[in-house]
Amino acid sequence: MRNNEDRFNPAAQSAAAGGLHYVVPTELVELPSKGRFYPEGHPLHNKDFVEIKHMTAKEEDILTSTTLLERGVVLQYLVASLLMDKQINPQSLLPGDQNAILLNARVNAYGNDYSFESKCDSCEKLVQTEVDLNEISTKETEGDYYINQDGCVSLKLEKSNFSIELKQLTLSEIEAAQKNNNAYSTVGSTTRLLLSIIKTINGETNDGGLKFINVIENLPSKDVRQLKEAYNKTKPDIDFSLVIECKTCGHTKEGTMPITAKFFWPDA
Repeated sequence: MRNNEDRFNPAAQSAAAGGLHYVVPTELVELPSKGRFYPEGHPLHNKDFVEIKHMTAKEEDILTSTTLLERGVVLQYLVASLLMDKQINPQSLLPGDQNAILLNARVNAYGNDYSFESKCDSCEKLVQTEVDLNEISTKETEGDYYINQDGCVSLKLEKSNFSIELKQLTLSEIEAAQKNNNAYSTVGSTTRLLLSIIKTINGETNDGGLKFINVIENLPSKDVRQLKEAYNKTKPDIDFSLVIECKTCGHTKEGTMPITAKFFWPDA
């Protein structure tokens, strides 16, 4: 959705700046989260849209930065450059909202045609998949869950009867959770996941300490399933799922369209 067409007047701008001025168009990007999972005080709390500018030479410089590529932060810097509201920390975004921004920026910069290669699981030949980015839609959330003003899903566990606040992880929280894997090396992957997404239990804030580890490790399996379902069903995102078909052997599989720096280089 174009947002600054009224401001964009090439003739007037050129006259005002000696013929060398251009106002970069902006777009309003619909957020899959609709701002529901951001706490009060966050710039996107209860916001349906975020404004970004169209990509320019500046953003292409970011995408080709060897340093940023090696550090694995090129998409973070790209999103930071695109956001019009500089109060928004790109690492405080939910992954699904970042995906919506990247998808919008890619279509506006290079169009809706995109292709990528993957290896066939059957014959191991390279498969090229063509995608129309305009056909990609927002993933529909499921279930009737209550989301409080802190952006958390509030629910009562069926077996233990604990009252839980469940949060959707931001990009920075996902990164922190991955770094904490070493600190929680003595616990299993399910416990680590729940330690990351549970904000409170019966009103007590989860500090990741031994007390909460013990509680979570002893949750009944029925409650664990309930927590995982609530997290996955309310997780806002763009639906990048697709069916990949090998033209060589006819093998098909369900896959996901990759989003990397190469997503922005259609001719690479």
